[in-house]
Amino acid sequence: MSDSNSITVTVLPAIGDGTYKRCIYKAAATGDWKKASLYNKMNPNWTNTPLTMDKDTALHIAVKMEKIKFVTKLVQHISKKDMEIRTADGNTAFCLAAISGNVKIAKILFEKNPNLIWIKGYEEKLPIELAFLAGQFHMVKFLFERIEDDMHNNNNNINNINLPFKDIIKLFFLTLSSHNYCGAWSLLVKIPELGRTENENGLTALQLLAQSSFEKKAPRYKDLISLLFDGIEEEEDEFLQYKKTSKIMFDAAQVGNTLILEYIFSYDPNMFMEVNNEGQSILHIAILNRQESVYDLILSKGSYKNVLVQIVDRGGNNVLHLAGKLIASEGRLGSPQLHQDLICKEEKWFKEVEKIIPPILKRKKNKDDMIPEEIFYREHKGSSEKAVIEVNKTADTCLVVISFIMTLGITGALSIQNNKISENTHFLNSNKWFKVFILSIGCGVSLCATSMFLQNSIVLPSTWTKKHGYVTTRLSRMTLGYLSLYSAFPNIFMLSIFAGAVLIYSFFPTWVFYAIDVFNAIPFVLYIIIFYYPLSIYVGSKLASYHKVLLQLCQSR
Repeated sequence: MSDSNSITVTVLPAIGDGTYKRCIYKAAATGDWKKASLYNKMNPNWTNTPLTMDKDTALHIAVKMEKIKFVTKLVQHISKKDMEIRTADGNTAFCLAAISGNVKIAKILFEKNPNLIWIKGYEEKLPIELAFLAGQFHMVKFLFERIEDDMHNNNNNINNINLPFKDIIKLFFLTLSSHNYCGAWSLLVKIPELGRTENENGLTALQLLAQSSFEKKAPRYKDLISLLFDGIEEEEDEFLQYKKTSKIMFDAAQVGNTLILEYIFSYDPNMFMEVNNEGQSILHIAILNRQESVYDLILSKGSYKNVLVQIVDRGGNNVLHLAGKLIASEGRLGSPQLHQDLICKEEKWFKEVEKIIPPILKRKKNKDDMIPEEIFYREHKGSSEKAVIEVNKTADTCLVVISFIMTLGITGALSIQNNKISENTHFLNSNKWFKVFILSIGCGVSLCATSMFLQNSIVLPSTWTKKHGYVTTRLSRMTLGYLSLYSAFPNIFMLSIFAGAVLIYSFFPTWVFYAIDVFNAIPFVLYIIIFYYPLSIYVGSKLASYHKVLLQLCQSR
């Protein structure tokens, strides 16, 4: 017989029992604070008791399992010293929060013990380093903000936070690697000597930045570069200073960082005349790596390009030989589906470089006894043949679509004549609707025929030759074919169908045709988005290229 007033009593395992640790572990893993807090009277030290072979405490386990409420309660009952307990692999609970990227838990722990941001974890790495290695960039941002606040509270004196200088260097390069240029600039302002220090790979901050592209919109990026160049000018050893700047210049040219190159030109204009170990100038590097921004920058610096184009590297290659190589392009466009785009860009690039060199250099041979045009043909032969196959497949598919549309248009034009047309039609009289119908059909079919002719000219049997523009001309014909096909669409599928519907079904009430207008608006809007926007980009790029040619002609005169 049960008593309705009976009290349920929870029996806890004995302190020495192994199940005691398992119960606390389970409570921490599931976030059951009520059960875990029952041990407060029996064993007040349960909060810092190692529960696993890796010496995980309840706080470590709760942080791993991201039990925010449990962590909040537990932090209120433990000391700062207990929060600094490290596991067998050296991680504090705060380090685990940094690795997991849980900012809420990190805030809870930091508010109780701000010193946790400086306590190292696995492999003697700071929490911010562990967060960066784990790819938790939002956590990196949070931790750096806390570090900045801590430094500010210590009167911007880094020595007051008792952190070795080698760790400050790590922190500085970490901000650069995570693209936190505001943080890097802040540290550099406080500790100017950081600009002359090197990371574990022997690179200075400026050398590291020179290996990445120019980030225009990144805050404080330009200020950071300017500050680092100020540090270079203070270098006492002029030879070392010149050597470092030279390496920075070639790295920046390879990735297209024009901001750094602008600073170098202002710092020492003659630096642009330097060559690397391969005997190549920055113009050679820019052309080889297809860095158009660097190429345009050099050409804008007056007569420098007239000297640079005369330089021949150790392989006997001038700039046009390098423009014919495909090595850099394959790394940039590796997808086999892009062969046609690749060849089109490569041909355009080769012609662009061809314009700036003297005629005698176009026929000059390198040490392999090859002129630039022969190198271009040899390097691009395989990709060009694949590009021709791709273009032919696209043209074949397009021909099927064109045939279908033309069939619909011609069938509609022939069939409507057999129907009795009412004189009373909506919006316009029947004669005008007939004119609209016939003109739209005629225009649409003519455009389809034009597109078919252009697509047929692409799939005609031919072979890859040394003649430049072979693939480019095919792509141009295919583009014109697309334009004709898309232009036929509104004529056949919109105007002619609507006009035919009005002529044949004129006995329907007017609201039916208004409804058809609304439904017609849907493909019309899609047509504008899909057709005219790419067309504007295509036309804009063509106009931009023509404008560039005109500017070069004006400058040459």
